[in-house]
Amino acid sequence: MILRAFFRFTIMYPTQYFRSIDSTNSRAKEIADAGAIHGAAVVAAYQTKGRGRLGKDWHSVQGKGLYCSIIVRPNVSLEEYPKITLVAGLSVALVLDKFILGRKSQLKWPNDIYYNGKKIAGILTESSAMAASREDRYAVIGIGVNVNQAAKDFPLELQETVTSMSIESGSEFKVDVLFQAIRLELLDQLQIFGDAGFQPLLNRWRKKDFLLGREMACVTTEGKKIRGIALGPDDEGQLHVRDIYGRIHQVLSGDVRLATS
Repeated sequence: MILRAFFRFTIMYPTQYFRSIDSTNSRAKEIADAGAIHGAAVVAAYQTKGRGRLGKDWHSVQGKGLYCSIIVRPNVSLEEYPKITLVAGLSVALVLDKFILGRKSQLKWPNDIYYNGKKIAGILTESSAMAASREDRYAVIGIGVNVNQAAKDFPLELQETVTSMSIESGSEFKVDVLFQAIRLELLDQLQIFGDAGFQPLLNRWRKKDFLLGREMACVTTEGKKIRGIALGPDDEGQLHVRDIYGRIHQVLSGDVRLATS
């Protein structure tokens, strides 16, 4: 165990740092296509075109957040790649819990991390899972964390729905220290994924489920807009809800939100 830990910390994972970039995911995909290794990363102090899921913008504040993309080449089958987002979310949540002592994060399926009912971090995973050979496959995990922002740093329309590590703890954090911790945790959890399968990670994810038992609005895999009670993800990581008639629906991996009256 000690030897393994020593070996982990002697590995130098290549990292590209930028003061400003359009998108860390876009740059990470470029270097991944060129052969960048498992664990290589791109980090920026600011993104001009940061992206969230469904083409949404990710609001960046110069020097106050973590904006990074980590290239991973996990030892899992092609069919398992969609689960990487949940593994990444769990990894980020576990690290934030260590940094923000006394507070517990929650995970909003499929890709957001919450504290006190407000979003603190998000994940955007893009992959080349359809590459011809297994050796060429990779996933780029884009991670955005609100670190040292004050409430006034966010647009007015976001101030009621987002938070930061600093707001939650009253402290400031070193962004690069946070990044290094997240990268190592992510690689550890992906190692567990490859060695022991998805179930151990899913069990931990379920303990942090933000939506479980709540009424939510979503789109089913049949394209229907419905409201229902969140039942949590199944063993494959797919979210299900129960509508007012008791019917169970699988949720399309898209815009999932709490229902409003």
